[in-house]
Amino acid sequence: MAHNDAAERFLGSPGWAAGSRAPEVRPALEAGPSREPGAAGLGSDPEQSGLPAVHLQRERLLEHLDAAVGHPVTLVCAPTGWGKTVLAASWIRAGRAPGRTAYVRFEPNCGAAAWRQLAAALHTAGIALDPATYAWTGARHPERAAVVLDDLHNVTNRTVLRRIERLMTRLGDRIGFLLLARSEPPLSLYRWRVRGQLTELRADHLAFTQPEIDGLAERFEVRLPRHFRHSLWHVTEGWPAAAAVALSAMVGRHEPERIVTDLVAGEAGLTEQVGLTEYMQREILAHLDPDVYDVMLRTSIVETVCPGLVEAITGSRTATRQLAQASRANALATFYGGSHSWYRYRRLLRSVLRAEVRTTLAAEEHGLHRAAAGWYAANGLPGDALVHAALGADWVSAERLFLQYWPELCGSGPRGMAPRTGPQPPDDIAQRPILAFALAICCRDIGDPAGMSAFIRLGERAPAEAEAPLQAAILAGMRLAEAVAAEDPDRGAEAATRLLHRIDEAAGEHLYADAADAARAAAHLALTSAAIAGDALDRAEAALELGAALARKSGFNLLIIQANRQQGVVYLHRGRLSAAAACARRVLDGSRDAGITESRTISHARLLLVEVCRLRGQLDEARFHLCESITAEVPPDPHGWVSGILSLAVLLFEAGDCSGSAETLDPLLGNRLGSMPPLTEVTARVLHADLCLAEGRAEKALTILDELDRHCPGHPAVALARARIALAEDRPEMAAGALRSLLTTPSPSLVAGVAAGVLLAQALHRLGDTTGATEQIEVALRLAASEGVRLPFLGNGPWIARLLEAPHPAAPIVRVEPEPAEPIQDMFAVAAGQMADPLTERETLVLQYLRSMLSIAEIAAVLSVSANTVKTHVRHVYRKLGVSRRRDAVRRGRELSLI
Repeated sequence: MAHNDAAERFLGSPGWAAGSRAPEVRPALEAGPSREPGAAGLGSDPEQSGLPAVHLQRERLLEHLDAAVGHPVTLVCAPTGWGKTVLAASWIRAGRAPGRTAYVRFEPNCGAAAWRQLAAALHTAGIALDPATYAWTGARHPERAAVVLDDLHNVTNRTVLRRIERLMTRLGDRIGFLLLARSEPPLSLYRWRVRGQLTELRADHLAFTQPEIDGLAERFEVRLPRHFRHSLWHVTEGWPAAAAVALSAMVGRHEPERIVTDLVAGEAGLTEQVGLTEYMQREILAHLDPDVYDVMLRTSIVETVCPGLVEAITGSRTATRQLAQASRANALATFYGGSHSWYRYRRLLRSVLRAEVRTTLAAEEHGLHRAAAGWYAANGLPGDALVHAALGADWVSAERLFLQYWPELCGSGPRGMAPRTGPQPPDDIAQRPILAFALAICCRDIGDPAGMSAFIRLGERAPAEAEAPLQAAILAGMRLAEAVAAEDPDRGAEAATRLLHRIDEAAGEHLYADAADAARAAAHLALTSAAIAGDALDRAEAALELGAALARKSGFNLLIIQANRQQGVVYLHRGRLSAAAACARRVLDGSRDAGITESRTISHARLLLVEVCRLRGQLDEARFHLCESITAEVPPDPHGWVSGILSLAVLLFEAGDCSGSAETLDPLLGNRLGSMPPLTEVTARVLHADLCLAEGRAEKALTILDELDRHCPGHPAVALARARIALAEDRPEMAAGALRSLLTTPSPSLVAGVAAGVLLAQALHRLGDTTGATEQIEVALRLAASEGVRLPFLGNGPWIARLLEAPHPAAPIVRVEPEPAEPIQDMFAVAAGQMADPLTERETLVLQYLRSMLSIAEIAAVLSVSANTVKTHVRHVYRKLGVSRRRDAVRRGRELSLI
C-alpha cells in the first residue's frame, strides 16, 4: 500500500499491514468464517498495524468517532498529512469500535482490484455478506460493525464505487462506514447528508489545537517557550504533519526555537534538515491540475487573492472556478470573505510557492508585482499597492501612491505581512525623499523597523522636491508613523502635535483635497492612543471625537478602521461591552474587506473581544479570540506579545489554573515597575497579587498592591484587590469600608461598579446585614444585566442564591448603612430618564424575572414574598411601561436598557 500520511513517512513508524497485499479469497462477498463480536479485522493481521513512533492520543477526535459510528456514514476528508489514518488506527487499537471491524486501504490506480481488497477485508473481519442481496448473514440481530475505507480517493472505477454505495445503502443500519479520503469521493453522499445521517470531519476538525501542539512537543521532549509553541501552531495552522516534522527536527537541538523562527520567515521548509518542501511538492503540488498550480504559483506573491486580482496577475478568465477548486481540493486555500471574496493560501504552502517563483519565474517576478500593484491601486488598497509597486521596482508609481495616500499610510499602523526581503532602492534614492519615505512604509509593513528608520533618515537628508511646508508635513507624518510602529505613545503624541502644526502651515499646498483632513485624523488618533495609554479617558474621548469625524470625512478606510479600534478600547474601559464588541467586529470586517489577514490593528481588536468575552464569563470564546490575536512574529511584536500574554494569564487564572497563569505571567514580572503602559502595569500587578493570595501569601499580595498604589494611586482595580484580600483574611469591616469609598467616588467603569457591589454584598453578608447584602446584589444584578457582565458573579453563585432565597430578617444583627453610589444612580437615571414614572428597584427586579420562564408563584418563591405582592409589582411595571402583556413588557424593558 502507498504510504500517504506524513506521520508514517517522516517519523519512521511501521506501516500498515492492512491490505498491503490482497490475500487469496473466495468470490466477492462470499460468506467467510465467523468471528466473535468485537474482533478487529485490520486486513491481514491487526497486531502488525502500527501508529507513529511519537503519537498524541487526541481524545476529542476519538469521541467524535465514537458518536459518528452510530450513523451509517462518516466522512473524514482532509489533505495528506492531516492524520486521517492515524486517527482511525488509534480509534480501532483503543478498542472503541462497536464490534467487528474491517479495514482496507486502497492503492493508487487500484481499478477493479479495489472490490477484491474490500471483500478480503470483510472476510478477514468475519463479516459474511450474501453476494446477491448484500445482507449480513450469520450475525446476531443487534450486532453492529464498522468498515473503514482508507484512501478512498484512489478508487476511480465507477463499478466499484456503485457497489460500495449499494453496500452502504443496504447495511447502513447495521454497519458504520468510515470513509477516509483526501477529497470528497464521487458517491451520492447527499442522500445521507439531507437525512442527517452523515457525519463529516474535515481539516478544521483534524487540525491540532494549541494545547495539542504543547502535548506533542512534550512527547518529542522538545522544550519551547510558550510564545514559540504558539508561533509553531500559528504558522502550521494546526497541520499535523508539518508540526510533527518540525518538532522531530528539533529533537536534540540546543536552540530548537530557531526552526520556528525560520518557519515563520518562510525558510525552514526549504532546508534539508526539516524537509517540508519535498513533501509538499511531491504529495500536494504534483497532484494539482496544471492550470490550478500555475495560478497558485503566480499569485503566491500576494497575501490574499480574489478573482479580480487573479485575473490581473495571470490573465486567467476562470479565476473564480480555479480559486474554488483550490479551496475544495485538499483545502489548499481557505475562503476569507470580504467584499472582494478573498482567499488565503496556507502559510507553509505559500512559502514553498514563493521560493518556487524566485527560481522558476525570476524573469517575470517584477511584472507580477507590478500587475498586482495596479489592481490594488485601482481598488483603493494603497498599502498593498505601494508594497508591490516597490517590489516590482516601479518607482514612479510608488512615489505617486505615497503622495496620494501618505496620511493614511502614516496613521494606520504597521501591517503583518509575511517576512520577505525588502525592495532594493534605485541608485538615485538619496536624491528622492518621497521615494525614500515610500520605501520606509514598505519596510514597516514587511517587518523591518530598522530599514524603516534608515529610509526616514535618508529622506530627511535628501533635498526637497516639493514645497517646503508640504515637505515638512510629510516628514512629520513619517515621524508619527515611526512612533506608532514602535508603540511609543509619548513620542507619538509629540509627533502628532508637530504634524497638526505642519498641516496648518501647508494649508492649500496639498496635492489632494482630502489629504489635510486625513493627516489631521491621523494626528488626533495618535493623541487618542497616547491618552488611552496614560489612562486619561476623558482626554482620549475628546481627541477621538475629532479624529473619527475627520477620518470619516476624508474617506480613508484604514484610518476609519483605526478609529473604530480606539473607540472600542474607550467603550471597554467605560464598561460598555456591547458597543466595544461592535467596534471590534467593525475592525475585523473592515480588515477583511481590504484583504488584510494579519496586522497589529486586527490583533488589538481580537484582544478587545477577549476582554469582552471574559467579562461575560465566556472563557472558551475568549480563548479562541486570544489564539487568533497573537501574530506569528518571532521575535514577537512587543506590545502585542505583552497584551496577549497578559490576557492568557488572566484567562488561565479565571479558569482556575493558577500554576499555568503564574508561568505565563512570569516573563512580565521581570520588568521594573513603570516600564509598561499604566493599564497593562495595573492588570499585571493586580493579577500577581491575586495569584499570591490564592497561594496563601496575603502579605506578599499587599506589598505588591502598596507598590502599585504609589505608582498608580487610586486605581479601582487596586481597591478591589485590597477588598478581596480583606475578605480572604476574614476582615469584612475593612472590606466594606474600602468598597463604600470606591462606590462613592466617580468611576468610569460599569464593570468596576458591579464587582464592587458583589464584594460589598459579600462583606455585608458576613457581617450579618442580610438586607443590605441583598440590596447590593440586586443593584449589581441590575447593572450587570445591561451589558451581560457575569465575571464578578462566577464562583459566588451558592451564597448569592442562598442570600436571595432566604427571608429577610426584621432587624439585621449588625447594620452597616451603605452609602448611595453616585455612579450607579447615574446609570439608572440614563435608563429611567425616558420614562415619566421610573421603576423602583423591586419593580426592576421583577421585570428581570419576567423575561425568564418562571411563573408568578415561582418568582414570589425566589423573592420570598407573596404571589399577590409580585402581581402588584407586575401591574405597576405594565402601567409604567405602557404595555399589557408580559412579552411586551420584556421588549419595552430591553428598549429602555432596563434588562
